[in-house]
Amino acid sequence: MTKVAIIGFGSRGRMFGNLIKEDSDVELIAIADTEESCRAYGRQCGIPENMCFDSADSFFAQGKICDAVFICTQDAQHIDMALKAMELGYDICLEKPAAVNIEDCIAIRDTANKLGRKVMLTHVLRYAPFYQQIKKAIDNGILGEVVTLNQTENIAYWHFALAYVRGAWRNMANSSPTIIAKCCHDIDIINWLIPAKCTSVSSYGNLYYFNRAHAPEGSADHCADCDPKVRESCIYNAYSIYPERMNTSVIGGTAHLKGKDICAVLDSKTEVIGKCVFRGGNDAIDNQVVNMLFDSGATAHLTMTAFSERCYRYIKVHGTKGEIYGDAEDGILYLTEYGKPQQVIDVNKMTDRNLDDGHGGGDYFLYKDFIDYITKDSPSFTRTTIADSIECHLMGFKAEESRLKGGIPLEINL
Repeated sequence: MTKVAIIGFGSRGRMFGNLIKEDSDVELIAIADTEESCRAYGRQCGIPENMCFDSADSFFAQGKICDAVFICTQDAQHIDMALKAMELGYDICLEKPAAVNIEDCIAIRDTANKLGRKVMLTHVLRYAPFYQQIKKAIDNGILGEVVTLNQTENIAYWHFALAYVRGAWRNMANSSPTIIAKCCHDIDIINWLIPAKCTSVSSYGNLYYFNRAHAPEGSADHCADCDPKVRESCIYNAYSIYPERMNTSVIGGTAHLKGKDICAVLDSKTEVIGKCVFRGGNDAIDNQVVNMLFDSGATAHLTMTAFSERCYRYIKVHGTKGEIYGDAEDGILYLTEYGKPQQVIDVNKMTDRNLDDGHGGGDYFLYKDFIDYITKDSPSFTRTTIADSIECHLMGFKAEESRLKGGIPLEINL
């Protein structure tokens, strides 16, 4: 029986907890979280009171009590927790991004290599059957040589407001650059799909809309003080959004508000969720484009935008012999070998897993691969270790550096 613990029992930690419950070969023996509501949820899941720790330090103080840990905390906390876990002898499944700067990412990688620990990042898209079908089409030569790849991360206007204006990733200095926090999945999938090394990146982006220049006339710093007519017509009205959302899901940074009267919280003006999205002081950027050049001569382009109705990813790969494209949420791919009829591939029919459940089914397959990694270490066509992840993290951090420098191309050197 493989025994594991989860540090950070928010939405991602609970997702892993639910997957562990399905697995008869793995036992969740401990959780650690600062919020009592999270620890209470852990006790409901059968974790003994004395194994529900109120901090990561309290958990680490016990020494090595299981085989591996899932670290699902905020980005800035990863470096200290990962180093402590490895020093105690734990293998790690580490939520992306690995850390908030490239120096800390490299420190995690080098410590893992020095101590012989297995560290796997949650670059979950490569585990989704949708992207695996694209990878197989590339590797099997159906598309010929990859020339151009375009990926768009449509964050959705409401999700951006929840997570990046009023949420845990609203301040890049306290979390990580938005292109890393939101799109290191996307950079990883691009890097995985193109069979070449990225040699340079350039990037543009800004905080276009969620700023005071776009605040409606009659709005106020908090929704509680907004002109009633303006508030009622605003799609970001906290009094409309949070009572419903917090009854159905865990929103980053709001676990401590579970069970409270949310309207009363908004009235008090003490929480960031009650601030006007145009006056909240966030600096997470709402749009960015990244251009990538590979040593094969192939190019790739990533668009990150807050301005979409749905939260979904769209990809198109252009090869010398064919093209493939699709919407990852729909799970339908359109493949054309030049000169032949188009093929429609319904990825939903290729697995028994519900592809609506966790990144197109990728969360489940990533979890299973991590357990296989630490128990059998058998070969995996999708596995993403800390060594694999450093390259895409560097691409993301260099993209942010390019953006801040006006879009100049920057070389990728590891």
